[in-house]
Amino acid sequence: MAKKFLVTTPIYYPNWYPHIGHANSSFIADVYARFKRLLWYEVKFSTGNDENSQKILQQAESEWTPVMEYLDHMAQKWEEVWQALSITYTDFIRTTAPHHKELVQNVLQKAYDKWDIYEWEYKWYYCVGCESFKKETDLIKNEKGELICPDHLKTPDILTEKNRFFKLQKYEQAIKDFYKNYPTFVEPGYRFNEVKSFVEGWLEDFSVSRETNTFGIPLPFDPSQVTYVWYDALFNYVTVSEQEWFWSEDVEKVHILGKDIVRFHAIFWPAMLASAEMALPNHEYVTWYFTVDGQKMSKSLWNVVDPVEMVQKYDRDAVVFMLMYDVPIWSDWDFSEERLGNVYDSMVIWWWWNLVNRVVSLCSKYGISEWKCMDNNFFDWFDILKIEEKYLKSWNIQWYLQDRYRLVQSANEFITKAEPWKKYKDEATKEEAISDLKFLLYIVKNLALLSAPFLVNGFAKIQTMFENELLSKIDSSKNIFNDDFQKAFDMKEFTVDLKPEIIYKRVDAI
Repeated sequence: MAKKFLVTTPIYYPNWYPHIGHANSSFIADVYARFKRLLWYEVKFSTGNDENSQKILQQAESEWTPVMEYLDHMAQKWEEVWQALSITYTDFIRTTAPHHKELVQNVLQKAYDKWDIYEWEYKWYYCVGCESFKKETDLIKNEKGELICPDHLKTPDILTEKNRFFKLQKYEQAIKDFYKNYPTFVEPGYRFNEVKSFVEGWLEDFSVSRETNTFGIPLPFDPSQVTYVWYDALFNYVTVSEQEWFWSEDVEKVHILGKDIVRFHAIFWPAMLASAEMALPNHEYVTWYFTVDGQKMSKSLWNVVDPVEMVQKYDRDAVVFMLMYDVPIWSDWDFSEERLGNVYDSMVIWWWWNLVNRVVSLCSKYGISEWKCMDNNFFDWFDILKIEEKYLKSWNIQWYLQDRYRLVQSANEFITKAEPWKKYKDEATKEEAISDLKFLLYIVKNLALLSAPFLVNGFAKIQTMFENELLSKIDSSKNIFNDDFQKAFDMKEFTVDLKPEIIYKRVDAI
């Protein structure tokens, strides 16, 4: 029976179209979903739109469009973008969906019946762009001395309302105990340390409703107010999971999220799930901001980078490889199209596809149609279980790609030193040349398999190039539930029908 893996992106505000930062989170989730499918997991991969927000209502009004008409249009556009980027999600959730409304009202009622929700009047700063309340210490001053949001550079509203609040303090010890049981719950570790320090400080109960909003999910116990953000947004993960996935401790549950919402996911969310008596997620992988000229990408600042444009210009493999390999996992990253082109040309085209080109061309020239495994230090890295333990469970794709790149370099160095084109001309060394090329063909086969979840287009070309029946069955885009991926690794000798004429390269590259 296949193991189960649930991976989620944040649900995005559809007040504009996706930019490269949104795409980065979705690509990360997609790479893990593809990996897990190849490792014989049943994968559920969710993404979607957070539609019940004040900024959406304002955007629709500014365009003189009925809000649901606006949301329907934007949902279609966002799905079109994800499909253009080959994001293999299984579920697209909209928080205006009737079945989501029903679930949210059920868990709200359950929390209310447990006395986890109460009424309170407050006065706080509120940033519409962030859809969150702010303390004065969360804000910065502009040149006029006015307090503004550091991300959106706008003055927050000051709200005085009587709303419903969730008793977060009630679950403080349960949250701390959960952190002890899951020491790698939040990655990277220093983000988790920030979260734990915040919990050790002072937890404040948080608002779960708004009395001034008119668009949203009404509270089941007080229809005069609508749900505010967190019950509405976070329980989308349960809605798309058809609930039984989130009830079970046996399902590996992973959230990909941005650093601006880590506290809500790592503190509010475990408490809300505990209140609903549901299983907690296993892991939260925190991404950083993408900046342009040092400023966070934002539609309001008109500095967004269109991921579809980048994919059309450089190929999907180029964008995914650069994002997964080049973006540091510990800090914000300033996007550079020039860097995208350089990384792709040098590391994917020159090192990887140059290796494939040399090996396939020589094998085709000399009539070599089989690969052969030889004793070599590549073997440990071709152990699937070790790969899953070292890279996938540590949630560090960058380390994985860095180590893979070193193997590609080693293979290039091997062929350069072995010089099989010279050995083949001498009868005394001809068999050695053939043996070297069979081994290199084996290495290319396995490196291609290791690239399948992220160099998706390139792997498809390898499949066509090799015309091998087992390789042709490998598909990371959907649940297949077979061990063909492992079998393909285990093949030590096998005949292939090489098609060197489709060797992959950019026109303006090598």
